[in-house]
Amino acid sequence: MRSRRWTQPECRTSGRRRGHLLLLMALLAGPGAEAIRVQAQGSVPGGPAALVAVSGDGQAVAAASADRLGLFRPGGQRLALLSPTGRTLTGVVSSGADFLALDQGGTLVRVRATGVTVLARDLCGKTDGRPAPPSLAASGQTLAVRCGDEVLVGQPGRWRRLTLPSPVTFPSSSAVALSRDGRQLAALQGERVLRYALPSLEPLPTLTRLAGEDTTFMDNPLTPAAASALAFDPAGKRLAVGWGMSFPKAYNQSVTVYNLKTGQGRSLPTYADGTEKLAFSADGRFLLANGTSSPRVWDLSIWKRLPPPQRLNTFIGVRDVAWLGRNLISASSLGALALTPAGKEVAAYPLPQVRLTVAAYSPDGRLMAVSGEDGPVSLVEAGTGRVRWSAAAQSWRVTSLRFNRAGTLLVSGSPLRFWDTRSGQAVGPTVTGVNHVAGFTLGDRELVLGGRVVPLDRVLARTGEVFLGNLPGRAYRHSGSEAADVTPTGRAVCERTPVFVARSAGVRASLWSLSALEGVRFGLTLRENVRLAATTADCRTLVVAIQTVTGAGQTYAVRPHAVKIYDSRTGKTLRSWPTAGRVRALALSPDGRQVAYLEEGRAALVIGTVATGKQTVWPVPPVTLELEDVALIFRPDSRALLLGVGTSPGASFTVLGLP
Repeated sequence: MRSRRWTQPECRTSGRRRGHLLLLMALLAGPGAEAIRVQAQGSVPGGPAALVAVSGDGQAVAAASADRLGLFRPGGQRLALLSPTGRTLTGVVSSGADFLALDQGGTLVRVRATGVTVLARDLCGKTDGRPAPPSLAASGQTLAVRCGDEVLVGQPGRWRRLTLPSPVTFPSSSAVALSRDGRQLAALQGERVLRYALPSLEPLPTLTRLAGEDTTFMDNPLTPAAASALAFDPAGKRLAVGWGMSFPKAYNQSVTVYNLKTGQGRSLPTYADGTEKLAFSADGRFLLANGTSSPRVWDLSIWKRLPPPQRLNTFIGVRDVAWLGRNLISASSLGALALTPAGKEVAAYPLPQVRLTVAAYSPDGRLMAVSGEDGPVSLVEAGTGRVRWSAAAQSWRVTSLRFNRAGTLLVSGSPLRFWDTRSGQAVGPTVTGVNHVAGFTLGDRELVLGGRVVPLDRVLARTGEVFLGNLPGRAYRHSGSEAADVTPTGRAVCERTPVFVARSAGVRASLWSLSALEGVRFGLTLRENVRLAATTADCRTLVVAIQTVTGAGQTYAVRPHAVKIYDSRTGKTLRSWPTAGRVRALALSPDGRQVAYLEEGRAALVIGTVATGKQTVWPVPPVTLELEDVALIFRPDSRALLLGVGTSPGASFTVLGLP
């Protein structure tokens, strides 16, 4: 029986260090955890990149995703793969031949291929409720660390504190920049670009959006669009500023270059796109910006935008950009790539998947299908963690994975694609109109999806793109749930569907016969506010993460309450564990005897036994609780658990053996 949620490369760590880490985790795990052991870890390729920087001497490239930071030669040779602070990195900048990195909590470190040096800890204090993550800038020996409305300027131990005036509009960016000569600081604050002279911190004239270009996304003239990115040119005479998108404009004026001597600005021609990162070339002639599908490049000598170096309408999400000599680096869901301005790839800086967002075991438990954030589908040996093959499955994030009963076919969504597990080759059509496969009937004769039962051989005989409604077969539901599992007998489907009530959404678990239309066998409806839910494949056991809703209007609040397990046939509560933090991931073992979950504010995986109420905790890396949609799934025999986060910088997942 499977349970399913219902919800809104090589590691450089030495064997000795890895062994010390696992021993430490065992010591920290507490009573009962000695029976839990790491069975396997693995590195899944194709990780995204969120931050990128080039060292001052041009001899090294840093690429980061979540807590992981890879150091590379410009040609792509990896020097090191680290987790400098154990938390999500929000800024990486060059400092001579080294790099400086800042994390979500304000810990500042110096990073070299040989190791990490902590320069300061907890500069930003508590981060709850802060509208934007901390940011970092460096120029020579001068550093700037921004935490909300506070900017620390100087060096660790000798900071000067600058308090920014409150923004008129809600701030969308916490960007801060230093001129190369270290004599100016600029910071975004809502719709204004604040400037200060250094080292005096005396205010300089504020920059605002050019007249006539202050409309927001909804074209509301009362609320100017907020600034979203900034960068000084190498000479410190110009400042490039990115703005929120203005779709009403024929030429979206989302980037403006200001002459700092006169205060006059001129906007660059571009298309509608968000601007979060900007970078001048070393000679100041070219300006580089991130984009939805490709970096954008302008030649400022002729004031024109050059052709995009990456294809448009791919929505790969370019999140950061940098110059590498005359070439550029694009950090996106494809990873960090060095490209010529014309778009030719000259080097790649690969990172492993930081986390897995979806996973499935083969029926015999020997194989796992996994995928990460906007990554490929990979087939992994469960016992060793070795990746057998990887394939680019979707243009968007993979949302579902399912093996057939024989383990020879894998289905990914959405849209649905079919894969031969032996070769990794795509077979059959691409099915649209449905995101998830509920499973297969006995003998893999039929495929169950979207409320329909379809002959599998007739589906695989098709090619190209096929709409669900055009497939042969019969209906067992007028509108089937996407969160569904075929029972082990192959005669029914267990569904989880949301139940909307005042100010919240509950869940209904119900068992539907495949031999009749709308033939429900039993169901249990919970009207409490449910964040996550999972069932055994036979629908007999239901587990939910419940939240409580209090207040209204400005006092409206949603608070975590408990993880509860129910008998779906009788409605009886089998077990309840209170939770102090939001439950981020939830899994139920196929035999219904164990529950696993990740709870916000608790750096541990909690595994509970339904019959006795006993809970065992397994320490997880702190970054785990800063990541959304972490995969958590039991092996079919309920004796192992896949956690979609590794315990070493090179690992993407951990398989834990259970008692």
